[in-house]
Amino acid sequence: MGKSISPISEKTFSHFSGFIDDVIKRNENGSVLGLNRREQSYRINQLTKNKSLEIIDLKNYFLDDPEDLKLFKAGNKDKTAYLITNADSLFEEKQSFLAFFNNLVKKNSKFSLIFFFQHNITYPWNMKALSSYQYLFQNIYFYPKYEKDDLKQFLIYLGNKFKNKIPTNTKNLILSHCGGNLWLIKEAVRYYIKTKEIKHIFDHQEMIFRLKVIYDELDEKEKQVLKKIAREETNFTNEEKFVIDYLNKTNNISPLLKKFVSQKLAYENFLSLNQNNIILNSIPIDYFFSRSERKGLRYLLSFSNKLITRNELAKTLWSGNDDYTDWALDQFIKRLRNKLIKLGLDRQLIKTKKNQGFVLINSFINL
Repeated sequence: MGKSISPISEKTFSHFSGFIDDVIKRNENGSVLGLNRREQSYRINQLTKNKSLEIIDLKNYFLDDPEDLKLFKAGNKDKTAYLITNADSLFEEKQSFLAFFNNLVKKNSKFSLIFFFQHNITYPWNMKALSSYQYLFQNIYFYPKYEKDDLKQFLIYLGNKFKNKIPTNTKNLILSHCGGNLWLIKEAVRYYIKTKEIKHIFDHQEMIFRLKVIYDELDEKEKQVLKKIAREETNFTNEEKFVIDYLNKTNNISPLLKKFVSQKLAYENFLSLNQNNIILNSIPIDYFFSRSERKGLRYLLSFSNKLITRNELAKTLWSGNDDYTDWALDQFIKRLRNKLIKLGLDRQLIKTKKNQGFVLINSFINL
C-alpha cells in the first residue's frame, strides 16, 4: 500500500547519522544516549545501509572478555569505525571492556568507537564510573525526542507494512497515549488492525507486557521519580530534577507509561476492609482519617468498583439527611483524595462520574 518510506523522517535520521559521521571524521569517539535496545538495531540497520561500519554487540554470548573480540586490523591509511551496541553492559557484566576500549583508542588513532547506551551515562552517579576513561566519551549525543512529523510518518509506514489504512481519529488517539515510543505505537496499530476496535487498544495483554518491559528497563532513580510524579509530589531534589529533565527529552516516557506507573502504585498499595477496619498493605490506618472520612471510605470500599450515587454517599455521611449541598460533598471527596495521596495512593483511586456519583477503583490490571 503506497510507496516505500522509512520509519522516521529524513531530517531526524540525518541529524543522528550526521553526528556519527562528524565524530568519525575527526578521529574521535562518541556516545549515543536514550536509544533502547530494540530501537538500536533499527537505527543501526539504517546507518549501515550506505556506510562501511563494523558492529560489536556487547550482549553477544560469545563475548566474555576483551580477548574474544576479533577487531579488524586497520592499515596505515585506513580508518575503522565500530558501533558498540548494548553499551550499558559496560556498567554491568562487561566492565573489563572499558579499560580495553580506552587503551585501544589511546594507542591507535585509526579506530573510532561509537557507543549506544539505553541509559543516561551523564547522570552524576554514572559519571563517576567513567571519569578514568576520558578517551572514550569525548562526544555525547542525546537521541532526540520524535516530532509530530516523525510519528505521522511512522504511522504511514506501519499502514504500508500491514497493508491497512488507519483512520485519522485512531491515529490521533494512538499518538496521544503512546507519545514518541515507537514500540507502543506499533503494538497499538497491530492490535487495531487485528481487531478493528479501540476499546482495549491500550490495556490488552501484549500492550501491558510492553509497558512492563519499558518500566523494568528504567534506571532505579528514574522509577522513583516517576512514582513521585504519579503521587503528585513536588519536593524533588536537584538529582531528581536532572532525571526529570532527561526523561522529558526521551521517547520512552509516554502518557500510557505514566498511567501504568500510577496503576502499579495503586496495586502495590491496596486498600481493603477487615472487620470494618480500613487496611493498607496489612496495616490498619483508621486513625489517619476523621470520623466522617472513615465512614465514607468504608462505604466506598464496601462497594468497590461499583457506582455509588451522590445521594447514597451523602445519606451515609450525614445519617440519611437529604439537606446537604453538592459543594459539601465535593469538598469531602477532595479532602479524602488528599489523604489518600499522602498515603502514597493514586488520586484516581476514587473516580468521579459527572452528575452521577463516585467509583472506588480497587482492582487493577495484572502488572
